[in-house]
Amino acid sequence: MLVLRCRTEGESVHAFSLLALLATSALAVPGAGVSWDVIQADPVPVSCTEIRSVPWCRSEGVIHAPVVDVVEALKNMRYNAAAFESVVRIDVVEDEVLRVVLDYPAPLSDRDYVAQYSYRREGAAHVFEWEPANAKYPVEEDIVRLPSFAGEWRLEQRGARTWVRYTWHAEINGSFPSFGYKTAWKKAGHEALRDLAQTQKAKLTIR
Repeated sequence: MLVLRCRTEGESVHAFSLLALLATSALAVPGAGVSWDVIQADPVPVSCTEIRSVPWCRSEGVIHAPVVDVVEALKNMRYNAAAFESVVRIDVVEDEVLRVVLDYPAPLSDRDYVAQYSYRREGAAHVFEWEPANAKYPVEEDIVRLPSFAGEWRLEQRGARTWVRYTWHAEINGSFPSFGYKTAWKKAGHEALRDLAQTQKAKLTIR
């Protein structure tokens, strides 16, 4: 156990702030200064990076549907589980907290994550962000929890189409073999965009 001993109240506050910053930044979506390695160019670009040995990945593409419609699909994600191929089910824990169960091929165990979602505007961008909310739902015996799963959807209007970037905390956990990580990341990045496009019955392209 790591114990921090602080001599003054000011030092105590400083140490607490530092720990809070480290805990938060470990799950924060990587910023603009991060270098990304492209692991796939087609059918959509997928790239990955590491932040303090923690993998993050992102994919991006253009959905041939208006941004207002795609934004609405994400706002109503709890009702769209059937549109996402790898999603077994979505449980509504609280108004903005969802528990999502992900299908993994046998003999691997399915995964789940519990996340608090939020929506905001950043200039022209629509941003849906999520962070772990593990205490809101118990771990099930036969499902591997992704305790640090965080990320964001970022959408911008491109004429009558929608540019989308999906960024996610890419730890897989459980007994998943490390040699299969890149294959899994490529699949996840493509499927997320493709399935979001399917909620609109729309085409997905690189640009």
